[in-house]
Amino acid sequence: MENAAQDTRTILIQSALACFAERGFDGTSTRMIADHAQRPLSLLAHYFRNKEGMYFEVFKFLFETKLMQKGKPPIPEGGFTPRDKQDAIRILRELIHDLFADIARDPRNQDPLHECGSRLWLQEVRSPRECLRPLFIKYIGPVTATMKACVQTLRPDLTEGEVLFTGASIMGMMTGHGSMAGLNRVVWGENVTPASQFAACERLVDLALGGLMGGQRLD
Repeated sequence: MENAAQDTRTILIQSALACFAERGFDGTSTRMIADHAQRPLSLLAHYFRNKEGMYFEVFKFLFETKLMQKGKPPIPEGGFTPRDKQDAIRILRELIHDLFADIARDPRNQDPLHECGSRLWLQEVRSPRECLRPLFIKYIGPVTATMKACVQTLRPDLTEGEVLFTGASIMGMMTGHGSMAGLNRVVWGENVTPASQFAACERLVDLALGGLMGGQRLD
């Protein structure tokens, strides 16, 4: 019975993901989700209370699925604190590689759930709904805390506002390259993307460190 309930809940979440990705939050009704899942409408209220609760669980599903795919422990709640500049560079490099891998879409991945998740993420990231704030803080907060600590270690001369803007800019650079790969190929040409994801990340690392350090020595 427990496995059956888990399967039903998963089916409802995956159906909601498909519907929200296609029609957005406002254009999706709970009836649409129930019909897509081929389950009674009453089950949605039983598991999720309302449409907003289901939306929350869809994004939680996306975050947790991504963590499971990584196969590595998540960043602790308060983030990592570098010991020195060299440690900050190491952590920053690992962050860029991890985040770019999260965002970049592998064209070989034909999983419809992956496609729906990418589409829904792009819809929501511009102006997140208030109900999703706890999820973003829980899953992305440790990343931003670590990024902030790395920037502060490498550039202790920056003000608080400059540190925040710099960290957000580095994350924005990765998001842009990862989520706009198709558009970049159209406007910049097929050779815009390096031969491997590792090479692409290393270029982003070089850009980030070059902008941060401005030619300063790291020792």
